[in-house]
Amino acid sequence: MNHTLIKSLLAVSACAALGACTYDPYKDDLVLPAETLTLSVSGDAIALDEDNLKANVLTFNWTPAREVSDEYIVSYVTKLDVVGNNFGSTTVIRNDEEDGVYSRSFTSEQLDNWANTRWNLPVNKPFTLEFRVVVEFTGGPEFQAPEVRTATVQVTPIHVDIFDADKMSIAGTATSGSEEVSRTVENVNLFAWYGPLGIGELSIPVEFDGGTYYIHTADGSSTIKPGEPVDVVMDETASVWNVPASGNYRVIIDMEAKQVTIYDEATDLQPLTVDFHPNGSDANPLAHVTVTDLWAYGGGTGWGVRRLNCTASAADPQVLLYEGSFSGSVKFCIAQSFTDEAGTAYTQNNAYCYTGDGTLQANKLTELISGATSTERNKYFGMPSGAHLYIFDLRHGTVLAKPVQ
Repeated sequence: MNHTLIKSLLAVSACAALGACTYDPYKDDLVLPAETLTLSVSGDAIALDEDNLKANVLTFNWTPAREVSDEYIVSYVTKLDVVGNNFGSTTVIRNDEEDGVYSRSFTSEQLDNWANTRWNLPVNKPFTLEFRVVVEFTGGPEFQAPEVRTATVQVTPIHVDIFDADKMSIAGTATSGSEEVSRTVENVNLFAWYGPLGIGELSIPVEFDGGTYYIHTADGSSTIKPGEPVDVVMDETASVWNVPASGNYRVIIDMEAKQVTIYDEATDLQPLTVDFHPNGSDANPLAHVTVTDLWAYGGGTGWGVRRLNCTASAADPQVLLYEGSFSGSVKFCIAQSFTDEAGTAYTQNNAYCYTGDGTLQANKLTELISGATSTERNKYFGMPSGAHLYIFDLRHGTVLAKPVQ
């Protein structure tokens, strides 16, 4: 045992026996070795460089620790982590440095990858790194206290153009309270909301990956352009649209095109209205039917009429959604009963219908055949087996059957 340490312990024991003296071995007898390790960093603050990912963006340099006899093995260990992680086993970047190496560098690519995958940091949010050098002395006859130095660095991450959402809402003084904007089932890239707004401010906050962001116009304008797609950005800047008049509004956010379209009552999308001659005969007066639902008819319904009770998409009232199954061929009529301009009553057998040739394939966008003539009315779709979500896009004349899991 170190003779100085023995002397210190004896002195402490003597003081304890006498109960009178105050003894501090660090001040009185125990002489700590002079430490020579110093640590420097290339910058107190850095910004990751997207254009030079593989170039070193951060370097730590240190000097050798104190000299000891050849009996000791001197090892240098470096650790890198985010402040607050305390160099935990699952987050630390550890390196056992080779003899004679007194520097460790990191590239923008390394730090960006670790920030995203190892440290799970929020995108676009600055963070602080902590770097530590630990020098240990082992194998000698006496205990040698390690030398430790730590430095911190502020890091600005690579900017990520975020355009995704875990949850989206409308908020602001124009609303009665925050309401969720739903992702449409027919298009994962579309979010849509329809409802009343009052005079005031409208904002679109987004929750994504643990952060809160806002969708707003790319040019900074707060003026609503009814019915017109407007380029938007998503970032942490809170911004609003000014709602000039009370009424029902439709808000559509296209995440793929990065555009928002806000419809007021004057410009709002409307359900499809079909003008046709019953039975497809020009001799019959015109009938006018606004399509808000569909009626299935055919072998798949036992030759009875099945009202589908479709749901209109919040993004477009001409997109009708139905979830269910059929066991045979069917066609889809726009009415079960209706009258023409002369007041003559008809049934689905005389109505305008949507159908197709052959069997409707799951997950395959298929063009609809539509009309009121006997040629069109007497066609029937073979339907896929099992439950499906049927997406009738009457605006574009297509149907898509998506299997329900």
